[in-house]
Amino acid sequence: MKKTFILLMLTIAIQVKAQIFVGEKCSITFFSETKMENIDATNTVTKPVLNTATGNFAIKASQTAFIFKSAFMQEHYNENYMESEKFPFATFVGKIEETIDYTKNGTYPVTIKGKLDLHGVELPRTITGTLTVKDGRITMNSKFNVKVADHKVKVPSLYVDKIAENIEITFHSEMVPYKK
Repeated sequence: MKKTFILLMLTIAIQVKAQIFVGEKCSITFFSETKMENIDATNTVTKPVLNTATGNFAIKASQTAFIFKSAFMQEHYNENYMESEKFPFATFVGKIEETIDYTKNGTYPVTIKGKLDLHGVELPRTITGTLTVKDGRITMNSKFNVKVADHKVKVPSLYVDKIAENIEITFHSEMVPYKK
């Protein structure tokens, strides 16, 4: 996955810069709802990259950049669940399946097929969402679920009632043309 991510970034870098969009504002939020406790956290420092000429999309999110309401929850997330020292990033590398006219304002449903690497486990994913083009800017929104067990995230038996089996992920990014 790391080689794929680096190759994609190099491919993006050699394209004409007007075709490259980078996240100016981005938020990735996850939400775990259980009877015992709701847990949510948000990462706002991630910078996704989109190549409008090819539809290639990539994002790399630092696990330690997720901010929780409680420092205790944040510590447990990084040390016990995500093992952030061993698996510091989650990445998604994919391609938008639809043909979008990025010169025309509008909102378009999109499907991105790619690979999600989370907790050292890379799996194919198809993520749906919307892409809005408005006056030379691109906004992307998506909401999807990630099954904790699929990525071999171990939940200690003491906390199994406090962590949902499926975590809801909400993604929002406002992207602007890349400028060197």
